[in-house]
Amino acid sequence: MSRFLIICLLLSNLFTNEILASSVAPQSDVPQLDEPYIEIGYKSVGEALKECETLNQRELKLPIKLPPMEFTHYLGRCVNDKENYYDEIQIEYLHESQGKNHYKIDVRPIEQKLVFGKSKRAGGKYKFKDGSEALYFTTKSPKDRGGFNTLVFEKNGWQYRLAVDSRIGNHVTADVLFGIAESVK
Repeated sequence: MSRFLIICLLLSNLFTNEILASSVAPQSDVPQLDEPYIEIGYKSVGEALKECETLNQRELKLPIKLPPMEFTHYLGRCVNDKENYYDEIQIEYLHESQGKNHYKIDVRPIEQKLVFGKSKRAGGKYKFKDGSEALYFTTKSPKDRGGFNTLVFEKNGWQYRLAVDSRIGNHVTADVLFGIAESVK
């Protein structure tokens, strides 16, 4: 008898949880998106990804790893250039109260890739297991107000640019960015 009662309680609990879960409104993956971002075309990362895949008629894989820091906002937009030269998805990970917690992923079709030549900003090359390479460099904004540490690589017909605010460069190193790049399958 006690076994029957336990099974009934478990089933009752399962059905109750299912009913409660279906009555709760789904959460957006863009928490508290500010109006200025919406005005310039930002939306959920999922929506932007689907839009860019449809635009480019091919699948786009994003890294499954993130930098080891906290973000409060994550949003994306699909840029569709009418001249078909600057199409890309732009994804931003931000923290509401910590401006230095800023991570960006920009991905464009390989046919529209940007060329990064050798410069004094170059920080090194990394080699993937398949033999392809990634270029790491740092940009600084005027008056040394920051910039980005960037890793650029090509995979699956896309050019990826992963970038973090240079103020957290000691926390999110080139090796960390390369580890994130390796998570693109």
